[in-house]
Amino acid sequence: MKSVSGPRLRLSSENLLLLLAAGIGLGTGLLVIGFRYLIGGFRYLLQDSFAERLWPLGSAWTLAVAPLLGGVLLAVLGAVVPLPSFSLSSLVSPTYSLAPRFWWIPLKLLAAAISLGAGASLGPEAPSVESGGLLGSLLGQRLGLSRERVQLLVAAGAAGGLAAGFNAPIAGVFLALELALARSFTTSAVSVVVLAAVVSALVAQVGLGAQPAFLLPAITQPAFVLPAYELRGLLEVPLYLGLGLLASLVSIVFSYSLEWGKHLFAACSTWSKPILGGGILGLLGLGIPLGLGVGYETIESILQAVPFSLDQLGLLLVGKVLFSALSVGSGFVGGTFAPALFLGAVLGAGYGQILGQVLPLIFPSPPAAYAMVGMAAVLAASVRAPLTAILLLFEMTRDYHIVLPLMAAVGLSIWLTEQLHPPAVYPSVRQGNLGVNGAVGGNGGLTVGEVMVPPSLLLQQDTPVREALDSLIEQKCHSALVVDRQQRLRGILTLPDLERALASKEGAALTELTVQEVSQAPVLTTFPDEAVAVAAEPMYEYDLRQLPVVSREDPEQILGLLDRERVLLSQELQSVRQVLESESTPEEKGIPSSILTSQPASEESALSQ
Repeated sequence: MKSVSGPRLRLSSENLLLLLAAGIGLGTGLLVIGFRYLIGGFRYLLQDSFAERLWPLGSAWTLAVAPLLGGVLLAVLGAVVPLPSFSLSSLVSPTYSLAPRFWWIPLKLLAAAISLGAGASLGPEAPSVESGGLLGSLLGQRLGLSRERVQLLVAAGAAGGLAAGFNAPIAGVFLALELALARSFTTSAVSVVVLAAVVSALVAQVGLGAQPAFLLPAITQPAFVLPAYELRGLLEVPLYLGLGLLASLVSIVFSYSLEWGKHLFAACSTWSKPILGGGILGLLGLGIPLGLGVGYETIESILQAVPFSLDQLGLLLVGKVLFSALSVGSGFVGGTFAPALFLGAVLGAGYGQILGQVLPLIFPSPPAAYAMVGMAAVLAASVRAPLTAILLLFEMTRDYHIVLPLMAAVGLSIWLTEQLHPPAVYPSVRQGNLGVNGAVGGNGGLTVGEVMVPPSLLLQQDTPVREALDSLIEQKCHSALVVDRQQRLRGILTLPDLERALASKEGAALTELTVQEVSQAPVLTTFPDEAVAVAAEPMYEYDLRQLPVVSREDPEQILGLLDRERVLLSQELQSVRQVLESESTPEEKGIPSSILTSQPASEESALSQ
């Protein structure tokens, strides 16, 4: 007699990802809530409470002392335990190799809370986003998921971080798609990212309120209500485009100033950087107090049409750029979203005031409207995320009318910025921030020469197309290097090239076609002494399967081939190397050091195809 059992509940891989996304959203929302209260606690400790004890000297001295005290606390914290230096771009990078640790999350948030509570000119969004991404990475790696799914969970955590931090779940989703999933976006990934963002935003609304406000950490403020803005006529469109042009220039100056700040403190020791930087910030803050801190209160005042003179706005613009550069360079922890929003608001308000004085007959929109558009334009150009900037400002205003001129200014600002190629203040995975503490692509990273393989197939320039196709099929290769009679590199032939040739030629004309006529030239190449992380960037940016390795002295001399499989292998080898080096030398473990830079011949042969 057969027993009849009820239907078994089977959890598919897609459902598992959705379940994990909900858990990541929940965890990220709770992290953001705790982070906000932690910022408030250090702000009270270092500024408000301390000011009561310094009142005989005047409250202005609190601005000078608070950043210094914050720098001392960071120096002490860094002396007790090394502060982790990870970013969203490193977590989702295909060449990322360090295994994250759970204690990185509270340590990062603690350092950021000290920095922001002390008055560093940074924002809370990056720690929130990166902590959510790290939570997704930890969960995915602990469960043994594939690299692609771990990166998807990292993106889900990043979306949850922005969604909870700004009460902007839509912008959080697009942040993940633009910065975290720029190379691996799929339709199925959207549901995972959306679920994490929604859950995180709901949790944050329960703990922090549902108002679309900037203020941190004050969660008892009334709802942030902005007046309705609209485009008053077609004559205003060029005015908003002019703001987009100025926003691109401001973002470029901001980007280079952050690089300058890093070089400024490069010679200082790790423990002395925050102390020295905090002291400088405090003294300069005596002259421009509104330039210190996150700056959300000032942004809100500008958007609510609180009057600022042009002199005040110009001083705030210069001061914020300087203070942010000093904060980043001296080792304070925080994000660059908030300074970019601050700069955009100040720029737009000043621009609107000038228009009102120069073009009074056109009746342009109030300065607050230009401030709102300026915020999105500077943010988009700085972080290279135009959709995130547009939707973030839309969710903060809850007003669609301002979106059209906002899109025009954002489009122009980011286009102009991309043409000039300044360093991004919050680099995406397409822009090369590929490691933690320089572990990948820096000191100790594997080079191309250590992992390259011999070319799998070389074709002469005059080889007929049909013969080339037979060779590719026989060798089971995606592409072949095209060489001349002296075996010098002349191009590369891929299967899509052959497909296009077959589709455009028929009959006798196809038999006369040679490899040289359908191959691609010039060819992107790399060098044997280049770091794998650096060499892999164009592969993922342009979706290339392999790169020819050539000599620096003779760029046409073929030395080997770097393919995606070897890039991933180099990451795994680097991870093993770092684990072994952190415990003991390879010889002490009884493992030959050569295993870290070589593989059996059979594996190399398989990987070359």
